[in-house]
Amino acid sequence: MKYLKKVSLFVFGIAFCIAILSCAGMGGGSKAPVLATGEWMVYNDRASDGGSSISTLVEAEEVIDGETVTTYSVSGNVTTQFVYGFAGWGIDADEETLERFKTAKALSFKILGDGKRYTIKYKIETVTDYCYHEYTFETEAGKVLTIEVPMMFFMQPSWGTSVRFNPALVTGVEWQTHESWRPGSFQIKMWDFKIHP
Repeated sequence: MKYLKKVSLFVFGIAFCIAILSCAGMGGGSKAPVLATGEWMVYNDRASDGGSSISTLVEAEEVIDGETVTTYSVSGNVTTQFVYGFAGWGIDADEETLERFKTAKALSFKILGDGKRYTIKYKIETVTDYCYHEYTFETEAGKVLTIEVPMMFFMQPSWGTSVRFNPALVTGVEWQTHESWRPGSFQIKMWDFKIHP
């Protein structure tokens, strides 16, 4: 009899936890995501004598699914002139957004991709060899995807010095494409970059 009571309490506990997590996932009591703000910028491998480039970063107001949003269209070319050729873009976050990054539960954005692979990098000040914590994702040509990245998904690549992930030490967020992920031209459109508190 005692065994059955313990099992019943255990099952009830699991069901209770699932119910709470389900409510939280559907917005029950959780805070709404906030749009990240700041100045957008681009970068490439020219400092390493590479030939990769970003040819455009266009900010525009567009109506998508009945809502007016600010989109960021990025195009460029990645070469192997530098053995680890790369190009990317990012947000130079304002103070309010930077503070929100420090306590975020997740980051999300919408992207209209070209079928190539990209990574979002979460830069923290204790990483000094550019081996930032990152999350890699695939795009589908001509299809809008919503990418949501819980903070626990950010991991360092194996090539750098291992550093504990501490979001409170954030210095910025960037996106990148790399020569080993099919070098050549690339083109994406991104919007709705949000911080989930």
